[in-house]
Amino acid sequence: MDKFKSLEGLDKFLISTGNILSISDITKKSNVNTSEELVDAIEFTLREFQSNGILENQSDNILVISRHNDNLKIDEHELSELKIGFKVFLNEDDPDSLMEAIQKALMVLKVDSIHDVIVTFKHNTTGKQNIDLSHVQNTWVVLENLIKKGQIRQIGIADIEESTFRALHGWAKVKPSIIQINLSTCCVVPPTLQSFCKENDIKLLTHSDPNDILPAGSIESIFGAPLNLKWALRFLVHVKCRGVLTTKGYLLNLCKNEESV
Repeated sequence: MDKFKSLEGLDKFLISTGNILSISDITKKSNVNTSEELVDAIEFTLREFQSNGILENQSDNILVISRHNDNLKIDEHELSELKIGFKVFLNEDDPDSLMEAIQKALMVLKVDSIHDVIVTFKHNTTGKQNIDLSHVQNTWVVLENLIKKGQIRQIGIADIEESTFRALHGWAKVKPSIIQINLSTCCVVPPTLQSFCKENDIKLLTHSDPNDILPAGSIESIFGAPLNLKWALRFLVHVKCRGVLTTKGYLLNLCKNEESV
């Protein structure tokens, strides 16, 4: 890794950007898509880490790279006043990856529970939403178990076909409370989906996140070497009574490609 010598010798690590709303170089930019924002956040985090950061070695020997002052602002409010949500970007239907992402984010935010989690899967190169039910079921069980444990209150999914979403709703023990669709790939919300969500008290939301949140080219540009992105997670913290977004950040799991070792 020519660009970041401090990371040499690390085969697997997490990057925690902290609250990017506290980074003026990011917030002052306009019309930036999610991938561009994430690249800026990673580069800022790594620069700060290079200057005065410390590698945190967790109990499972995963190293966490974070900013010196992450400025999460969570302790400025009672937890009951906050609405905390995660969106997990998975590159494969791996239950362990989903569990790891959620548990690591809870540790970073220093909270025991959150309001909602939305999971999305990377599609094939054509970008078609061809995720079938069996692809979702393995990871959905993880979300259901976290609901039972009281760590999550609502669960949802993004960017799957209406037929698959209906099948998931019929199969699941804990029904999805949220579905997100990307209007860049579905310019008009199907009326049948609108009706289904209304009938079943499901929040129908839109978003503009790219399917591949951190492309391979961006990763190599940042680190000077090819790495695998196992998962990425975005956290959002709102103050309930005012609906104000106070905290936004990312957590990522990166590891070396086998062929690059």
